[in-house]
Amino acid sequence: MALGSVTLKVWTFKRHLLKRSQRQLARKKILIAGLMLTSMVDMFSLLVIFLLQTFSASPDLMMVTKGVQLPVAQTGAEFQDAPVLSLSEEGVFLDQKPLGKLSVILENPTPLLTKLEALRELWQKSHPQEAFKGEITLQAHKDLPSTLVSQFMGILPSQNYSTVQLAVIGGSP
Repeated sequence: MALGSVTLKVWTFKRHLLKRSQRQLARKKILIAGLMLTSMVDMFSLLVIFLLQTFSASPDLMMVTKGVQLPVAQTGAEFQDAPVLSLSEEGVFLDQKPLGKLSVILENPTPLLTKLEALRELWQKSHPQEAFKGEITLQAHKDLPSTLVSQFMGILPSQNYSTVQLAVIGGSP
């Protein structure tokens, strides 16, 4: 085969084409691997940022229901994982779910009692080998009268919630 004034042998030309295609494949592989690595690093960076923003290693942090300002106390104990009953001027909430107005729940505590019973049964199903501890955390707005808070505390033992933890903010009053 003759190209201009240069004579090319067929096997030389085939080898040239093969080397050229191998170089192109090698460039593509490098480019693809670089893109995969970059996107994977980006994904892990986003995952780390998300976890840092949403995860808290300290058990002291507890979600406070909207509308509840906790009282300040000088002493306190570590927060334990338990259902949260919140009392505010806006109403009564059990684990951030509204149950009704304070006065309505005090007159007819049936919605509160049924929710507490359902939580207790759910706990007993998930912990069949353990005795029910009866722990509940009570978040009460700091301006609510103590008599109102004690009335709700009187309702809790009827559903075997005998250990009531009062949620407060640590500090000096």
